[in-house]
Amino acid sequence: MKKTGYIFCGLAVMAMMANAQDKKIKKADTKFTNYGYASAIQSYEQLVKDGYTEEEVYKNLGNANYLNANYEEASSWYGKLFALKQADIDPEYMYRYAQTLKSLENYTESDTWMNKFKNARSNDQRGLLYSDNQDYLEQIEERSGRYELKNIGLNSKVSDFAPSFYEDGLVFSTARDSGLLTKNIHRWNNGSFLNLYKAEQDDQGNFTNVDKLSKRLNKKTHESSTAFTKDGSTMYFTRNNSDEGKFERDEEGVSRLKIYRATKENGEWNEIEELPFNGDSYSVAHPTLNNDETKLYFASDMPGTKGESDIYVVDINKDGTFSTPLNLGERINTEARETFPFVTKSDKLYFSSDGHPGLGGLDVFATDLKNERGEIYNVGRPLNGEEDDFSYIINEETKKGFFAS
Repeated sequence: MKKTGYIFCGLAVMAMMANAQDKKIKKADTKFTNYGYASAIQSYEQLVKDGYTEEEVYKNLGNANYLNANYEEASSWYGKLFALKQADIDPEYMYRYAQTLKSLENYTESDTWMNKFKNARSNDQRGLLYSDNQDYLEQIEERSGRYELKNIGLNSKVSDFAPSFYEDGLVFSTARDSGLLTKNIHRWNNGSFLNLYKAEQDDQGNFTNVDKLSKRLNKKTHESSTAFTKDGSTMYFTRNNSDEGKFERDEEGVSRLKIYRATKENGEWNEIEELPFNGDSYSVAHPTLNNDETKLYFASDMPGTKGESDIYVVDINKDGTFSTPLNLGERINTEARETFPFVTKSDKLYFSSDGHPGLGGLDVFATDLKNERGEIYNVGRPLNGEEDDFSYIINEETKKGFFAS
């Protein structure tokens, strides 16, 4: 009887341990599903330390790190995922694993996984682009060396990105000085919410007087990615879903991005309005104007999008209304991310992508919008590297530009 008692006691303890472990997994899964990637990573890593190894945990750890641009960590977890026996793994993980290997400069192994991905998805544009450009590293090297980089003085210890030309300086997005209160922390990456700042540039090219833009623009949400008309009277910018100026999520736990337009009157930004092609079930972000300000380009995952995000364009009518958004098509857009467009005076489109052959993460690419069959080319090193490179802008006359990395 004692033996039986011990057996039942042992089974009860095992059942309790399994139940506790299941609760931890469900809690981590909930964080991941609700885009709380930073917290989900901590929870999943603790499960692994406790000896829990499962396909879904490795997938989510890889993806959470990948989506936070922690490519080295993501590569490690994807490697563990593919080391599992009899795992049922979607080919998309092959592609992401190949991308993370590039960020570790392990291009040979990355190419091996790209070939596996191409064989698994024979019609995927990313695989076809790789197949047609297996000498992509040589092509990138040929275009490298054309830029001289300088880390500008306005950068802080937190995220600073999405510069745009405005008056004699720059407007950019930053997580600085937004407070340490829990309500100001974004759970995707545990970073502070983003605000818009302006910096003036002196005759020597130094940036001074870095100041936050109006409270009418900066709310308790993310604000980023601006575009201004030449006369400085109209701006377009990106903001999260909000409810009376406060960060808001939809029923799926997602805070979508939207583009807003504001008009400057008597030195103040007023008439802040959503653009009509925004949606509550998809994101619209990162606006840029063409030279004559008749077209607005942006990134979105709206219905009809080929990948995770595509680049679109709308006509701006004389009365301020807009045409129906037009997807720029498969010459530019892939099944991955195409984002942060910028259009120059000569109608050259620069954008960031992790779908076209690159060095790892998001790379900056360029193409001539006036040539419908024009080449899409990687702008090369040192502007592009193994991590994310994005939000590129350039003044073609001065040949000076800015980007984030």
